[in-house]
Amino acid sequence: MHWVFFPSGIRFILVLLALEWGAVGIALGGMLWNFQDHPDLGLEFALITGLIAGLSPVIARRLSIQFLDLDPEFKVVSPLTLLKISILFATLSALLHQIWFSTQGLTEHFSLSLGVMAMSNLAGTWAVLMIFKMLLQSTAKPPSNLDP
Repeated sequence: MHWVFFPSGIRFILVLLALEWGAVGIALGGMLWNFQDHPDLGLEFALITGLIAGLSPVIARRLSIQFLDLDPEFKVVSPLTLLKISILFATLSALLHQIWFSTQGLTEHFSLSLGVMAMSNLAGTWAVLMIFKMLLQSTAKPPSNLDP
């Protein structure tokens, strides 16, 4: 079990910045990862789990544009907007995954598993966002001083 699921944050950033191409990469990577880590669950499990991993951030992004006033070009985003979007993304991804896992008999306690997965997705998303922010700030040019 991952209490801070960093891949969730990477998915979040990829889909916000690379849109559908990011989702395709996430889905393909998720399919390969799941098949490699859980070959006993079969190819269908790997394919559907990968699709959920790739589609859930796209759905969350579209819902954010429609209901949370996310700028579709991602040019103007406040910290509060990022907070709302990350909560929506973490919860939606966990919900879709847990529905799938439940249909496969892999979830004993749906609400508990949903809560833990949503919180670990959210923690991973926030951690990656903070790392991304620090990287952007460290590469930003300092303001030029006009005094000689």
